[in-house]
Amino acid sequence: MVPPNHRPSRREFCHFTAAAIAAAAPAFSHVRAVESKPSPADRLLRGKTFGISEWQNHYRGDEPGIDTPDIIDECVEVHRKAGLDGIIWNAGRATILYHSDLPHTTRQFELGFVPKPQRVSCQYVIEVLRQCCPLRRAIRLGHQTGMPILGRLSMNRFYGTPPSIDSTSKFYRDHPEWVETGKLGEPIVHKMCYAIPGVQQERMDILLEIQRIGVDALVLDFCRQVPILSYHPAIVGAYRKKSGKDPLVIDSEHPEDYTEWFQFRANILTNFMRRLRAEVRRQEEKLGRACPIVVRVPDYAPWLMVACGIDIESWFGEDLVDASLLSSFPRVGDAMKSHAEFHVRAAHRHGKLCIGGVGSIGLQLPGQLALPDAKVNLACLVADRQYAAGIDGMSLYQSESLCRKTYLADMIRHLGDRDWIAKVASKTTSPAFDDPDFLVGKDWHSAPGSEGLGTKRFGNNAL
Repeated sequence: MVPPNHRPSRREFCHFTAAAIAAAAPAFSHVRAVESKPSPADRLLRGKTFGISEWQNHYRGDEPGIDTPDIIDECVEVHRKAGLDGIIWNAGRATILYHSDLPHTTRQFELGFVPKPQRVSCQYVIEVLRQCCPLRRAIRLGHQTGMPILGRLSMNRFYGTPPSIDSTSKFYRDHPEWVETGKLGEPIVHKMCYAIPGVQQERMDILLEIQRIGVDALVLDFCRQVPILSYHPAIVGAYRKKSGKDPLVIDSEHPEDYTEWFQFRANILTNFMRRLRAEVRRQEEKLGRACPIVVRVPDYAPWLMVACGIDIESWFGEDLVDASLLSSFPRVGDAMKSHAEFHVRAAHRHGKLCIGGVGSIGLQLPGQLALPDAKVNLACLVADRQYAAGIDGMSLYQSESLCRKTYLADMIRHLGDRDWIAKVASKTTSPAFDDPDFLVGKDWHSAPGSEGLGTKRFGNNAL
């Protein structure tokens, strides 16, 4: 019998039998019984640690880019040496970072380049892309050393302003009428509207091509950018036609006043996920290999997930995804609290997995400058609370940079060790919401108050 207060080590967590879990039910009621024949997602994800990496290494800041394919080899190797089990590899945003046969894709920097002072110059990316396909090379190198490579695509991270020409696609440039619209009718220039069939198809084509190239799973990053759907005329018009109501007149700070409208928007994205699952499964049969679908999502409350267009309960319930990957992401209004417990319960209720995630805020320093132990403790606190909720694995954002930081080596090496994480986390307490340290270990794009309910406070960014 496992003692009631026992914290399983990573090795124990990965190898519990169904009988042992049942015997320890009081202490491990959050853990789904391991099936006699694990699913491909189980084998790939359960008990594992992953780096969420961008090989072009925008924020490293301690050495120049390598303008040969060696930078791909180096990126894979630095993850292996850091002790991570796999890499969630960046395949693209609006622009892509691999060799594509699709006519509508645009490589990053293809339309231009604007230097950004906070980043290492990324011009070397053009030369690397000319010499090799980074995604295919990473898959080959990873598999040679037993390291899975998952392909990640940002699902609504488009660009259109002159300073962002390096990440602007021809698809976006050619369809200004498909750019998303905010509550006050002004364009949201970094998003496109998922109610437009062409927008859905563009994302789906890229995901299916990434699957064919040979990734071990697809990671759809819906943290870039929430909310996924807003007030484009295509959405508003369809809702008016169906319900006879005008969503533009709803201007409340109470979530329940938006229930029907938020659900209508979320159903659009659910239909996209249904189509994607069907197409991925068709390709699985043709290719002869499994390709689990993982969704990277913010750790929001149930109502806020739907408000952002992400009906995670339906996605799990309809078997549209195999796992979620959480990002602690304080951004919307006053919703600062993590709801990891809800996400774990939703996943486990439907026999799915929920992976945790540590963000990079507060952990990035130029070169190898010493980072105060308190910052590491706070990052471990994020992971510890997710472990307490019952997550099935762990991830680290911007790992291409953080894996090179000697001051984070112990934390990364022990990222999958719940006991070690808990011990370090116990050295600190959670800062108040208005304390800058509250954001340490959170999502890189955390910006409390960026969106929320009601135009009085949030204007065009009102949910």
